Parts: sequence; structure tokens; C-alpha cells
Amino acid sequence: MAFDTNLIVLTLKKHPLGFSAFGLVVLMLIGIYVRSGSKEDLTLELEEVTAQGQRLKNNLRYSIDLGDQLAAINAATMEITDRAISPAALATNLQYFYRLESDLGVEYTDLRQGVPPVAAAGATYLFVSYSVSVQGTYSQLLDFIRRLESGSLFVRFKTINLTPGRNVGESAEDATNPVLVLSLSIEILGKQ
Repeated sequence: MAFDTNLIVLTLKKHPLGFSAFGLVVLMLIGIYVRSGSKEDLTLELEEVTAQGQRLKNNLRYSIDLGDQLAAINAATMEITDRAISPAALATNLQYFYRLESDLGVEYTDLRQGVPPVAAAGATYLFVSYSVSVQGTYSQLLDFIRRLESGSLFVRFKTINLTPGRNVGESAEDATNPVLVLSLSIEILGKQ
């Protein structure tokens, strides 16, 4: 059976509307097939582009104050660095405690700086441990703790023990303000 082009042309001329509709249906099916595979991809791409646009919009909005924020962060960092102790400066570090002793009228029974830990690589700060035992009246010890908390150094309290002092058996001047011994284990922020 030979392929006759005249017969095809004659059939198309007889039924032009049917063949046009058939051709249109075929083209629409091809379009739907092509678009259906990429619809999910296009939706994901749209979500990614929208998220990236939102990030860029936020970056632009927040970058207005970026210079002020950087200056504030640098100032805060300098303040922290100035308030941090150097673990190797033992005499300077202990002088802080001796000033507290003279200001508050308490008496140290034990004051030792622990061995500074080896800081992790890249770490700027570390904690220096101290073992402190101080004797004084209840109000003096309370002032001592407050001064440590609100002082110029960053102090973290690990343990606190309060016990009766040596001269509890003796007659105290004020029975409501007894002599006590405060034992502390603290850590002070230090710099590398």
C-alpha cells in the first residue's frame, strides 16, 4: 500500500474542522505534559526566589543602622575586655580582693587563685577560679557578696557556704549580727 498524499489532502479538505480540533487537542496535551513536569519545579523555584528576595529586603532594611550597631558591639566588647582579668597577673588580681577586705572590714582566712584552664583554640575569654574564705559579721558578708556581684569584674558564683565564725562562743557585740565564715568558690572572667 503506497502512501498517497493526494488522498490525505482530499480527506483534510472534507473534514477541516475535525482535523483542526484534533490538532488543537494534540497540541494542548503536549503543552499540559510539558508544563506538568515543570510545575512543581517552578513552584519550588518561586519559593526560593521569594525567600531570597525577603532576605535581601531585610538586609537592606536593617543595614541602615549597621554602622551604629557595629560601634555599639565594639564598645561593648571593649568594656568586657577591660573588665576581664589577666590570669598571669596574680598580684593585680588579688589586689581587688584586698581592697574589698579593707573597704568592708572583713578578714580573709583563705584566698587562692586556681590554676587557669587552658583555653580552647580561638577562644578570647576563659574563667579563672578562686577559692575564698572570709570572716565577718552577717552584714559585712552580705555587703561582700553584693560588691562581688556588682563590682568591676564579671564574677560567677559556683558554691557558697556559710558557717559560724571562730568567736561565736564569745559574747558578740550585737546578737543579731553574728560573726560568720563565708566560703566561696567563684570564677572570674579572664582574657587570653
